[in-house]
Amino acid sequence: MFLEFVLIIVGLIILWKGSDLTVDAAKRLAKKFNISHAVLGLTLVSIGTSLPEIFTNVYVGLRVYSGAEVDGIAVGVILGSQITQITLILGTAALIGTMFARRHTFRREVPMLFIALGGLWLSALDGHVYPYEAFVLIVIYFGYLYYLNRYHQVANNIKLEIKEKKRKHINAPKQLALAVLGLALLIIGGKLVVDNAELVAQQFRVSQSLIAIVIIGPGAALPELTVAISGMRKKASGISLGALLGSNITDPMFSFGVGAIIAGYEFEEALLWFDMPFWLMATCIAVLFIWTGRRIGRKNKKEGLTLVGLFALFVILKLWLFL
Repeated sequence: MFLEFVLIIVGLIILWKGSDLTVDAAKRLAKKFNISHAVLGLTLVSIGTSLPEIFTNVYVGLRVYSGAEVDGIAVGVILGSQITQITLILGTAALIGTMFARRHTFRREVPMLFIALGGLWLSALDGHVYPYEAFVLIVIYFGYLYYLNRYHQVANNIKLEIKEKKRKHINAPKQLALAVLGLALLIIGGKLVVDNAELVAQQFRVSQSLIAIVIIGPGAALPELTVAISGMRKKASGISLGALLGSNITDPMFSFGVGAIIAGYEFEEALLWFDMPFWLMATCIAVLFIWTGRRIGRKNKKEGLTLVGLFALFVILKLWLFL
């Protein structure tokens, strides 16, 4: 039993490292071959921090297609990661400093937050997300990326994400090898996490989604935590807020969609009537905090403490009601 927990943690670390390697190598290759900032932003900043969730979902999708009943892990990873980000990580970043929201945040990102959440919820209302529904989620997501590209939103902000150090010589074969290594680590990490989460759920006789929501989801959100804290320390709060909002759009639509499109997922009723409403409530509270002053995390830090407290409340209620 202890070994399975250790392997889940190891898998999460491997996912995290694989994500870093892949994104960093891709950035250098993009710079080497003069790929536009807009394209770079759409593919890396929008999706890069969600690679752990994406690869975990793809592996689960393949397992489900082969006949394994591991749907709960994929669903739990997404819900756990999103609730962690909108409460614990956003709250932690707000405790470190003040995050300011630009006007376009309320015109573009915030509406898409609710479209992503509502789209997933609506798709799952009958207890099953079918491949065609996953396809619709993915299409809507890429439509959103196209919208961002047209208005150059990502292009204007991507420079903050990329190290500005001039590299006269970038070794393309080396960076390609690092990118491939990163992808390999993502595959290995995803397999370790899913397979051992399945064993833990069986041995404890609890639902797979509970293990995924309480343990794997928060672990998969570590890249967003890193980006958020780094952005706050560099006084680039737009990156912190943008990364968190962007991930809460990417994961429900794309990360979940790429797994569900393979075989479709069963959706537990408890997730529909406890976890999804809690996620919606937490999102509304976070948006309200940002809306009231177009910032979150003032001197008294009440907003940050409230969000962190919401995460603690969620975990306590989840374990109390469903363990």
